[in-house]
Amino acid sequence: MKNNHLTIIERKTIEILLNEGYSFTEIANTINRSLSTVSREIRNHTQTVFPSSFNGSNICIKSKKCPNTKLECYKYCLVAEFQKCEKLNSATQVCNSCTSKQNCRHPRHYYTADQAEKEYLDLLHNSRTKLHYTEEEWIILNTDLVTLIRNNKSIFHSVAVINRRGYHFNESSIYRQISQGLLDIKASELPRSNRTKNNKDKDTPEYKRDVTNHTYEDYIAYKGKNSDATEVQLDTVEGIKNNNQRVIFTIEIVEIKFLIAFIIDQKTQDKIIEKLKYLKDNISDEVFDLLMEILLTDNGVEFINPNKFMELSSNCNVFYCHPYCSGEKGNIENIHEFIRRIIPKGISLSVYTQEDINTVCNHINSLYRKDLDGKCAFDLVDKYIPIDKLEDLGFKRIDEDKVNLTPYLLGNKNIENIKKYLDKQDIKKANITIYEES
Repeated sequence: MKNNHLTIIERKTIEILLNEGYSFTEIANTINRSLSTVSREIRNHTQTVFPSSFNGSNICIKSKKCPNTKLECYKYCLVAEFQKCEKLNSATQVCNSCTSKQNCRHPRHYYTADQAEKEYLDLLHNSRTKLHYTEEEWIILNTDLVTLIRNNKSIFHSVAVINRRGYHFNESSIYRQISQGLLDIKASELPRSNRTKNNKDKDTPEYKRDVTNHTYEDYIAYKGKNSDATEVQLDTVEGIKNNNQRVIFTIEIVEIKFLIAFIIDQKTQDKIIEKLKYLKDNISDEVFDLLMEILLTDNGVEFINPNKFMELSSNCNVFYCHPYCSGEKGNIENIHEFIRRIIPKGISLSVYTQEDINTVCNHINSLYRKDLDGKCAFDLVDKYIPIDKLEDLGFKRIDEDKVNLTPYLLGNKNIENIKKYLDKQDIKKANITIYEES
């Protein structure tokens, strides 16, 4: 992964290429940086050199009429104007490669690597001095912390892991320092905030079928009377939209944000019930009954019949969101965002095994969450499901410094699958990071 800041070697290369007359685009391609980075670097660190004032000559075009004209006054005058050299109309707007420098009577503009590096280090030092970090802390921030953020895509989790070593970094400060370019990671490498749409100002859609006693209003009423009841939300994550394609069946224990997921071959209710029976057999009837007291889902064909769920557990109360109101089950929608950081939309799920899906769940459930008071879902799950039962199902906690929510979690198989179905623009829209091979 390339450093966020230009190095002295890259600056030296820029200077050499400017001296040889290379364009911004050619320079950017040579050092494998974006065009905007190279353009900004050159324009921010260009130095102006004035010609000598031989025989008292004054190159300011206002000098003949200015009452305050003095020797070399143009060097510090705020309103001085100069005749622009026509050669500076080129895109680079620097004089590094000009062959007429010796006799030029115009102000000359040069980019030099040493001066650019000095200005960069001075700016960095001044910015960081205000933050009162020690040299050791800056090294930790730009190595361990940055690596953690790139892997797990969570500043909160990464800061929590580092602070367990005895440091006292602040999450909001880290966000600010990334946006200011003070750390070796770009803001664009962080996941987007994908909030569920707010439909409060819109009319609530009516149900298109009879869901008497199973409406969202019934759900609110039941929650109000049974505040201690456990709630699970059900949903599916699609790959390619096709009834014959595999999907991921997701179950979330809402109170602790714990995710259980299964790969199923078809998006049908029979397949959903089959996996729920498998879960029930492995965690015991008693645990399953407590878990399923409140079941909230959408109106998809795979969840269409509430009676099939209630046949699994006499304690199960099934409720449906209003049509097209995914925000009513926002908890599971939000946890899908974590899945999409690893397996984006629009790709086939045929290459993934249940072991892969378990791995995804394990890393998500091991992520420290602000809304869990700094704990992860695995810290809290034994109140609902015995840990040994979860381990038998393949759900195991991941070491805090190894949590990974990037496509690389599932290896080269996942990377190749993504590239097969998504082009570079699609990958960018999906807000996932796949590094180019060097």
